[in-house]
Amino acid sequence: MLNSIKSSSTAVVVLVAFGIAPAFADAPTRLNIGVVDRDKVVTSYPKAQQAAEELKKQEDKVHKLIEDSNKQYEESKAAHKAPAELEGLQRRLQNQIDEEVRKVQAKAQGLEGQLESEIDAAIKAEATNRKVDTVFMKQAVLMGGTDLTDGVIKRLAPVAAAGGKVQTK
Repeated sequence: MLNSIKSSSTAVVVLVAFGIAPAFADAPTRLNIGVVDRDKVVTSYPKAQQAAEELKKQEDKVHKLIEDSNKQYEESKAAHKAPAELEGLQRRLQNQIDEEVRKVQAKAQGLEGQLESEIDAAIKAEATNRKVDTVFMKQAVLMGGTDLTDGVIKRLAPVAAAGGKVQTK
């Protein structure tokens, strides 16, 4: 253990002696860090709430399709349909359900990507406006940093109203 500390200390001395450490001296002395409470941004963004409601409706539609399909299959089974006919019905109903689920998943991914892009653009615009070099999620920062959350929310308000671009000024 003592030998590894000595060798680590020796390595640091060698780096300083050969001028490698001074290369870091050109780096800015103070990094301006911003933080964003992304959860608060999302819950305050009306467009995100609308997307969640829309996806909930789509999910309910899939559940109803499943219930209706189960009912139709059970009715056919109770009517003593032939096993081959029941198997074909089951396959057809399952294909309908699978197709509807794929549509909902594609819609969810599209909405998520769009919302994420809009939120990221608002964060970048607010960071640029406030001259922040780096932005972290607020939950990951123990203390410090300039809180950009309210500014990001304000930038997203016109986007939700107009469905347009994020304010950059």
